[in-house]
Amino acid sequence: MSWRLAYLILLIVRFYFTLSPSYIHPDEHFQGPEILAGKFVTAYIFGWNVTKTWEFTTDYPIRSILPLWLAYGFPMTILRWIYGMSVNPILAYYCLRMFFFLISFSLEDWALQELGSTPKIRAHHLLFVASSYVTWTYQTHTFSNSVETIILAWTLVLIRRISFRNFGHTSHSWSCCLLGSLVAIGVFNRITFPAYLILPVWYLVPQFIRFPSSIIFIVFSALGTSLLAIYVDTRYYEASTPVLTPLNNFMYNFRPENLAKHGLHPRYTHFLVNLPQLLGPYLFLVRPQLSIAFLSAISGTIVLSLFQHQEARFLLPAIPLFLASTSIPKFALSTSSRKWTFISIFGIFNAILAGIFGIYHQGGIVPAQTLYIGPHASSTSDVVWWKTYSPPDWLLGEHEVGVIHRGTVSDVANVSSLVALDKQPGLRVWDMMGSHPDIISTLLKMLVTSVLQRHDRDDGDVLLVAPVAAKGLYKFLDDPSFPFYLKLEWTYSRHMNLDDFGVDYDEAMYYNRLLRRHYDINDKGDNNKNENDYSEDGALELGTWDRTKLMISQNRPGLGVWRVISRDFS
Repeated sequence: MSWRLAYLILLIVRFYFTLSPSYIHPDEHFQGPEILAGKFVTAYIFGWNVTKTWEFTTDYPIRSILPLWLAYGFPMTILRWIYGMSVNPILAYYCLRMFFFLISFSLEDWALQELGSTPKIRAHHLLFVASSYVTWTYQTHTFSNSVETIILAWTLVLIRRISFRNFGHTSHSWSCCLLGSLVAIGVFNRITFPAYLILPVWYLVPQFIRFPSSIIFIVFSALGTSLLAIYVDTRYYEASTPVLTPLNNFMYNFRPENLAKHGLHPRYTHFLVNLPQLLGPYLFLVRPQLSIAFLSAISGTIVLSLFQHQEARFLLPAIPLFLASTSIPKFALSTSSRKWTFISIFGIFNAILAGIFGIYHQGGIVPAQTLYIGPHASSTSDVVWWKTYSPPDWLLGEHEVGVIHRGTVSDVANVSSLVALDKQPGLRVWDMMGSHPDIISTLLKMLVTSVLQRHDRDDGDVLLVAPVAAKGLYKFLDDPSFPFYLKLEWTYSRHMNLDDFGVDYDEAMYYNRLLRRHYDINDKGDNNKNENDYSEDGALELGTWDRTKLMISQNRPGLGVWRVISRDFS
């Protein structure tokens, strides 16, 4: 098989995962599309009700708007020109995913071709990047890290071009100007961007010594782009003084107490956890070298490791660069069997991780918002999300939405105060995250009671959205003592919540008692069952296979939408 045919097949695989509505991290919505779907500076793109996270509402905003508009606002604006203001949210969602797919296989892959020294090495690197699950999943999602990856790749291309060309060429002058603009946009997009340039920038030193005038083009271009970003940010945030989002971002992340709010990790997490997770077996093929790609990847990884908040997606820009620094051992391809073993190892790794992050990981949230909750928003008063990532409000489009609470609640008294203060019109969203089942039951009781007091009826105005195997859900489904019951309205099978993975022993004991009743009724003649098979409280003791089935059952994939209906009106 030629490398071109292999690349085409891998491109089709990338396109498939582009269309899969998995949900890797809330930032892919709340730090991009969620913001731009509402107001942009003094105008509106769609004018939808959106939720602005703290990064955009603090007195010192840390996210710049200009890079967001280039990545999300531009395709959204094109969509508005075509369809007007009545754009379906699911169309906007897939439009953005397709845009990220296009810039991924065009700009990213093109840049990697430029960084390769020979046609054979270029093809080798291109196939490695195209076969990585990171390219299929993370890079086609609407992360600012995905944008950073594209900007960094072309920044390195321009550094390489400038370092090997004479200043007299017109294209060289334009390369210097474009380099300055890209660096500025990269910094305003993510404050981590300069970390990847600490070593590659030394490629430019000989050029600066020979032609000092080239520095002027880079500096003035970067300064002009920065001033434009500051102007846009100042207008958007309606500030009386210039808003310097990169400086605000740096000052925020420089304080350890701020990082602690988001989770602290050991400083070796990037090298010992995140890189193996992202690269897998590719990690053993990376060869230290003086190429601009490797120097950029290693400098970024080292600098980011100095900070104790370390998420895998922070290393996205480094992944294609590490993959462009690999070499295949000759013994791996010496025989046909070794070759297929080599391919199988990499194929299995990417297939498993792509299935998790590209299909199942929180995969039901976007379909639930767009296919069920959105069309039924007018007949629903409250939606309680439980044990899921935060639902993106922009996917509900023009419906009036009010987020009453977002976060885990640990005290029943807090639920009572929230319900008492609830005067929000329209669809009310309760993002309860990992709250205890008792908290959820209390909230559902109060919401159902509130509906009865307002309308003297209950048509199922309250919805519960949760994984079908959520720990503690069985209490609501099987306990007739509850003043409400759940009526399953909609399910989506390709959803998995890794944050709730494990076994609920209370649920296990509950179903064990059901098993005993089953055996007592149906297996009286079964000599394999005796008193030693039961624990002291009467529950059937499970063997290894039964425990395995229990683990699978309690962690089966799927997301459900239930209507919460009072038993008094059933």
